[in-house]
Amino acid sequence: MPKASGTPTMRRRGREPESDMRGNTTEEDTDLADDPRSDMETSEAAKAAQANEGGEKLLSKVKMKKMTVRAVMGISMMVTFGGIIYLGHLYLCVLVFALQCFIFFELVGVRKRQAAERRLPLFRSIQWAWFFVASFFTWSGSICDFVASDPRFFSSHSIARMVLEKNMMVSFSLYTLLLMVSVLSLRKGLYKYQITQYTWTVVTICIVVFQTQAVFHLIYAGLFWFVLPSSLVICNDIMAYYCGQIFGKKLIRRRFLELSPNKTWEGFLGSAFFTMLFAFWFSRHLCGYKWMTCVPQRFTFSISPLNCEPDQMYRPQTIAAILYETVPGLRTAELFEGLHIVNGIGQLEICQAQIHALSLGFFASFAAPFGGFLSSAIKRAYGIKDFNNLIPGHGGMMDRFDCQFVMFLCTFVHIRTFCQAPVTIDMVLGSAMKLSLADKQALISKLQDQLAQ
Repeated sequence: MPKASGTPTMRRRGREPESDMRGNTTEEDTDLADDPRSDMETSEAAKAAQANEGGEKLLSKVKMKKMTVRAVMGISMMVTFGGIIYLGHLYLCVLVFALQCFIFFELVGVRKRQAAERRLPLFRSIQWAWFFVASFFTWSGSICDFVASDPRFFSSHSIARMVLEKNMMVSFSLYTLLLMVSVLSLRKGLYKYQITQYTWTVVTICIVVFQTQAVFHLIYAGLFWFVLPSSLVICNDIMAYYCGQIFGKKLIRRRFLELSPNKTWEGFLGSAFFTMLFAFWFSRHLCGYKWMTCVPQRFTFSISPLNCEPDQMYRPQTIAAILYETVPGLRTAELFEGLHIVNGIGQLEICQAQIHALSLGFFASFAAPFGGFLSSAIKRAYGIKDFNNLIPGHGGMMDRFDCQFVMFLCTFVHIRTFCQAPVTIDMVLGSAMKLSLADKQALISKLQDQLAQ
């Protein structure tokens, strides 16, 4: 009996671990780490974790490289822009016209179809002819308005003076000739393609040429009104990119816009905040330079300093004085004498130009970006990432200046509405120079009669 009871015990020690009736291993089970399948699963999980970590590092490196390239090229463009500003007003006009040419080339190239255009001689030349006619119409009218106030312009007898004086008739003659050539260029079997191309050409001209026809007036109203809106759009674009990269989809999960999936609410709202701060600070900085605030009297390529008495708009004033000047009937003394804090605010000195800058900054933050959204819609419609690869990290000219067009137009409307008188002495003198001697004498007589009343 003792042997019989001991034998099973010995056998039990040498057997494999048993399981209970539920299939669970007993306390005698070995450690699962000894299972080779478990080792394989662990190693695969470790490899997957390493691969995921490596992918995140690679993505981070790619993002940093893009941000670095974008920053370097952005700084390079700003330095170039600053150099051209230093050269003077006419050089900026040449820059704007060159940008118009580049952007027109990029936009008409979106719908270009080589196979069809091989059968259409001079079709691309006709498109460019439409662009140059529209450019002549806008630029010549603006130049004529500026030089008309210069008596030397009327004393000369050059061909340029005759063309500028009759710019409306010259533009209409070119338009009529070009319309005839365009109709005669239509080819059977390609009517639909040609008409859609001409339609796209007209739309492109409206975007590129007619929105920027006010640029000349802005430049020669003082560089302040050209540099400030351009800088506001640049600031908004930069801050939208970096705010989106740093805070994107961390505070607001909701998608911002279907047209631009990469745009985020954090980038849009963050850039607006920084743009308003930049507008208030940078406008005050620009007011201290006569090169920015003085209006040039000559139309020349020569580089010479400008000397003038800055307009009241560019001089520091107390907020109370600005309010009284804006609303003459307002009793500013009663308004600010209630609380010491409010009275202190009323005595703060700012420039009127800073208030205008805040208005333009608001537009640059919330309205001008829709010019960029329109560009995104065009790129999505034709399945392209960028209009060009001319600027590393930034795409083409249209990708960089899509928001500037509507910003220039807004600035022109703003200064004509709030900052400039509808009629100036220079305008009156320019019109008087076109009168005959008898009409000039009659004008002087009527002015004397009115002053005597």
